[in-house]
Amino acid sequence: MTVQTGGEAVSARIGAVALPLGVILLVVSTMLHPSREDPMDNPAVFREYAEHEGWVAVHFGQWVAGLLFFAGLVALYYSLTARPGRATLPARLGLAAVVVTAAALTMLQAVDGVALKWAVDTWTAAPADRQDAAFAAAETLRWTEYSLQSYFSILLGLTLILFGLAIAAGSAYPRWTGWLAAASGAAWIVHGLMVPYIGLFESVPRGIASVLMYLWSFIMAFLMWRRAGREAEAAPSAA
Repeated sequence: MTVQTGGEAVSARIGAVALPLGVILLVVSTMLHPSREDPMDNPAVFREYAEHEGWVAVHFGQWVAGLLFFAGLVALYYSLTARPGRATLPARLGLAAVVVTAAALTMLQAVDGVALKWAVDTWTAAPADRQDAAFAAAETLRWTEYSLQSYFSILLGLTLILFGLAIAAGSAYPRWTGWLAAASGAAWIVHGLMVPYIGLFESVPRGIASVLMYLWSFIMAFLMWRRAGREAEAAPSAA
């Protein structure tokens, strides 16, 4: 009993740190991302990207931020499943979704943060007789980014919904925090379904999804840290 309670406290503390840290790093990295041009104006956007010397570093930062956030969800999984209950099944499905979503994020950042940068640099430096071909190659990678952005958003939404259901079904955390996560997840899915038809744009669903996810992350960080303290205090008496 002591080992289980101590492990739950450690998991909760890890999640309490990883969730908000991932969000903070994501916000900082995104602020450094060039965004003056219309994202659907490929010639203008490609020139902007080619001129940005920190492009790769910014996307690496976004990738690390995402991994930290997902690490927080993994810690939340262990916190939710420390004791058997109704939360176990949705939490396990959520854990599987985290793995798939992290893989989708990695592919997205590899295409956007590395491959596209090489392509736009090649286009801007290409001689006149090769610029059309170089631009077409860059545009193909841009369209690949659309597809990855779409699937990543849908998978992120599914992950948040599953964890939201696990929280709502269990007793470890207030149920309303589960519905908050699920609401963010639903908005992410709506945005992900819009991207294939419209492209990259700042949609209302994405704005709602981001705000709710950021708010939920900090609320859960507080609740998980408080829960870790309670579990740590209970450990000696459980012995």
